[in-house]
Amino acid sequence: MSLLADVVAATGRGAGPATVARELGVDVGLVETVLDHATRVGLLQASSAALGRTGCTPCPPRDARPPACTGCPLTR
Repeated sequence: MSLLADVVAATGRGAGPATVARELGVDVGLVETVLDHATRVGLLQASSAALGRTGCTPCPPRDARPPACTGCPLTR
């Protein structure tokens, strides 16, 4: 797999940037850059928290989540 695919897959499992970086052995800044690129090209959607909306709601079951759902940002 490519770094892009690995980052998107790990994010889809619910891992945040720091966890993804640690799992893949790369810098967290690189992971954030890959996530930004994936969002720009439409592979991921920005979460409400990333857009400045802070209201948390319960997460849907794992198999019903969109690929980019990492859950509530306060749990990271």
